[in-house]
Amino acid sequence: MKKINFQFSQRNYHSTNAFTIVELLIVTALIGFLASISIPSSLKWVYQINQDSYVNELASFFRLIRRETRRWGGTCSVKLTTISPGNEGKGFSVNCIGLNNTSRNNIMTAIPNIKKTVFQEVSTEFDITPKGQISLNNNQNAFVVIVGGRHNQYTALQRPKCLVIQSPAGTVRTGIYSNMIRYTSNKVGSIFNYSLRENLCVSY
Repeated sequence: MKKINFQFSQRNYHSTNAFTIVELLIVTALIGFLASISIPSSLKWVYQINQDSYVNELASFFRLIRRETRRWGGTCSVKLTTISPGNEGKGFSVNCIGLNNTSRNNIMTAIPNIKKTVFQEVSTEFDITPKGQISLNNNQNAFVVIVGGRHNQYTALQRPKCLVIQSPAGTVRTGIYSNMIRYTSNKVGSIFNYSLRENLCVSY
């Protein structure tokens, strides 16, 4: 019987598991491109959340004052606190008479804090009567606040958020202010704006 010899040729397979310099440069450039898109979008989202949160806290704060003044038959004066550019703090101060210490402390604790990326402009100051009614310090029919951003993420003008307290009923509503404002990082954090009007605050 004829023998058949099987011969296997061994090939030297050479595989490389490392990246080349060109591949690393491509990956690095891709990561940088994606970061340049995602980071600004994420920052805008965070700034928007901060503004929404402040408006909601402000609405809850004003409702709390009305509830406590009616509960105890007391009065509260709400005053603006000016906040300079680059700083943060409480945008209002409150002085209450006729409330017990617990209610007074609850109100002081509930005053919302304005972050460095948020600003507010306020039409006037006001008092709350023992019946929970709003008494304004001017001839306007409503207390108006607009809330926007202190940052440079937007190049175009923006419509800020707004909050209105109707006088004398004290009803609170929120919305978007019709007039547009440019957001910049050097805006004053809390300041008066006597030109604000309630009819320009369009409810959601």
